[in-house]
Amino acid sequence: MAKKILVAGIMFVCMVLAFFLSFIIPKKRNLVLFIGSGDGQFRDNVKYLFLYLRRLDQKEYEFYFLTENKKVFNNLKENKLPVLFYPNISTISKLLRASIVIVDNLMWISNIKYHLLYRSYKVQLWHGCSIKSLELDNPNEIIQMNSSRKKFISIASGRFPTYDLLLSTSEINTQKIFLPAFKSKEIIETGYPRNDIFFSNMDHLDLIGADSKSLGAINDLKKKGNKIILYAPTFRDTGAGDDFIENRVLNIKKLDHFAKKYNLFFMFKIHPFRRLKYDFKNMENIYRYDDGSDIYPILPFIDLLITDYSSIFFDFLFLDKPIVFFPYDYYKYIQQDRKLKYNYSWITPGPKCNTQDELQNEIVEHLVDNKDEYVEKRQQILNMSFKDKNGRSSENIWNFIKKKNYLVLGSD
Repeated sequence: MAKKILVAGIMFVCMVLAFFLSFIIPKKRNLVLFIGSGDGQFRDNVKYLFLYLRRLDQKEYEFYFLTENKKVFNNLKENKLPVLFYPNISTISKLLRASIVIVDNLMWISNIKYHLLYRSYKVQLWHGCSIKSLELDNPNEIIQMNSSRKKFISIASGRFPTYDLLLSTSEINTQKIFLPAFKSKEIIETGYPRNDIFFSNMDHLDLIGADSKSLGAINDLKKKGNKIILYAPTFRDTGAGDDFIENRVLNIKKLDHFAKKYNLFFMFKIHPFRRLKYDFKNMENIYRYDDGSDIYPILPFIDLLITDYSSIFFDFLFLDKPIVFFPYDYYKYIQQDRKLKYNYSWITPGPKCNTQDELQNEIVEHLVDNKDEYVEKRQQILNMSFKDKNGRSSENIWNFIKKKNYLVLGSD
């Protein structure tokens, strides 16, 4: 107990010191930092906006990707990309001098980064068009704040910061999802940088952070005529593992036999917050994509998506391919996990299945019998969800930031 109090005390002193330094050290107005999710993974919207800026090759900007993961650091270094490893003295100096910090997650505040970046212009890209309640709009978070101790910790750690700029994708998402969930001074409505990949030819930079082994397997399977199905369930706030295994919703061996019969191949992508302990090595037609890797480079090769409440289906709409929804735990999810912000039946442009047999029947109908009754509905939801659908989201966001005159060459 005494040790915990000592550690908490030291952490508090470090927070106060970092906060103080952020006020007295002048900003370098052309210095920009990108911070990935988790321990600084190279994926999602920060990855693609970072790569956009890298490809501009404008020498007047100094920018870095910040990570606490040695593997990510070495990988970016090998690809000659500007990267910083945190924490060390030189990196902390960069944080204190950074004029702009760009994030798409919650974890960027951890390990005193919030305090070091307190006076920086904060851009929150977020990581998906949600159908569920988020952050300040999430009842679970509100309940947590009822505790005086947890409320103090939340304020001290910067758990709910005020962003200078928040990205939304459409007017309805601004009103229903993002305004209730985040504190922000300004909102821009455009597309997601990660979806720009659907409008251009991928290069080696786009593949950094992806699961290269799975990419190779998919390429070989497509050449052999296999159709690829991606199963990408979201995480549950309840439960220690993924519910489709815990509750025996899916019989994996039966699914493998089904896939083999119809020349199909399943790619399982488990949410990185989950810890699924299941060995797929003996499966012939089921493969597990690395949990923490970037999924977006493989989406153009997917023939059908299976998901539940995950935001990935919004992105998949750009490809205009079938989506099958598998909300096998719908009532438990809305009662114990998250409140939904949209009517689930209306917002999801695809058949809804609750059992494995129903799921397999829908897959046969779409990929074997080539029937698809949801083409118009998918287009409707796409148009509602994204204001811009031209593959220029990174350009729009970057131009907006520049117009705010936060990037001026030279130092204070």
